[in-house]
Amino acid sequence: MRRLREGTGLTGTGLAVALGSIVLLTAGALGGYPTLGGLGATGVAVVLVAAILVRMPARIRVTRTVAPHRVTVGEQVTGWLEVVNAGRLRTGRFEAVDGLTALGGRPASGPATAAGVSAVAATPAGRAASARRRRDRDDHGEGLRIVVPPLSPGGTTRLRYPVPTADRGVLRLGPVRLHRRDPLRLALRTQTLAAPDQVWVRPRAHPVRPLPIGPVLDFEGRLTDRVLRGSMAFAALREYRPGDDPRQIHWRSTARAGELIVQDRVDTTEPSAAVLLDTRATVLDRELFEEAVELTASVVVSTSRSGQAVDLAVLGEDVAELARLGARGPLDRLAAASRTDDGDPTELLAMVARAPAGGGLVVVSGADPALAPALTGQTRRFGGIVLVQLVADGSAQPADAPEAAATPGPAGTSVSVQGGLVVIRADRARTAATAYSSLAGGRR
Repeated sequence: MRRLREGTGLTGTGLAVALGSIVLLTAGALGGYPTLGGLGATGVAVVLVAAILVRMPARIRVTRTVAPHRVTVGEQVTGWLEVVNAGRLRTGRFEAVDGLTALGGRPASGPATAAGVSAVAATPAGRAASARRRRDRDDHGEGLRIVVPPLSPGGTTRLRYPVPTADRGVLRLGPVRLHRRDPLRLALRTQTLAAPDQVWVRPRAHPVRPLPIGPVLDFEGRLTDRVLRGSMAFAALREYRPGDDPRQIHWRSTARAGELIVQDRVDTTEPSAAVLLDTRATVLDRELFEEAVELTASVVVSTSRSGQAVDLAVLGEDVAELARLGARGPLDRLAAASRTDDGDPTELLAMVARAPAGGGLVVVSGADPALAPALTGQTRRFGGIVLVQLVADGSAQPADAPEAAATPGPAGTSVSVQGGLVVIRADRARTAATAYSSLAGGRR
């Protein structure tokens, strides 16, 4: 691990002792009190010795590994610190702090951050040592703190600690900081080591039945990557590629272009679905937004597993930032999803207008009474539209819902049909998933 920088300074206790000693030394010298002067001189000497102790060279190598890098909320992620004393002197007990920053989703907080750390060492001293993890809230920032036992020259210890995964998000680990203090904890030397790493904590996906989605009967136009080749529906003309069926060569276009041109035919009956996640903080508070993300993950996973193509769209998503972070697939995108301050549904409705027509549309949102009427005007473009609203009281119907169309759903939910639009209202992702599955089961 490459060392970036290091620094030495006094702790809060050391600074207090130093200032107090200077005051005593000054008072003793000016007032003619040798006892006070002696106490002050002793205090200053102790602080200087402490600074010298932590400044003594210590050749320490640290390697950190984390596995796995992608988990669902609540699953175990383990970090390992391998510490090697490459110097000629025995080290004292010191601390290693692994930086922890939430890059997306919810902040890294909650009960998991107060859990203990177990240590596994490659030496008897390491195995006998205790290691613990707690939030490091001193002047050196937040992180996962691990106590490293004393190491003999050439000694190695391997410490294991859990990484908190109680909350969804993208966790950035590192850099690792080594804090060496003197026995009286008056002086501190910090060495920063470059080893950033990343853990994707994905949302839970509840069991959901995929909705039967009506097929697109035919189309002509730009070919998308998700359609199946080889059916009888013509989509476009393109240059011949090795492996193409010679029977699909379009001879008239070949004669005009001077090179082989083939007809691209696609399977237009392939079912597809578009899933949109509303991230507006005005309609979803922090807790309801987490429920909305879980439900979105549930629909995306179940639809994908059924063999249907899925287009996920997240309001306010920063595509460039996701690419920089290395996001893979829709679950990584949902792990990084966060609420937006924009309260206007205009952009959300624009996303609906851009969604591929002909398949199904699922919109996951909150309590916005204007959304259902706006989506009703889009029912002709899709094989079916389902609006799921996560609200504080899912069993309560909105004031503008038609009474004849409103029917009770599973506990904590209600289901209504408004102009061909199915509206599910629920207070939890799990109950919303049950109501959603009842639609696929044909009971609604």
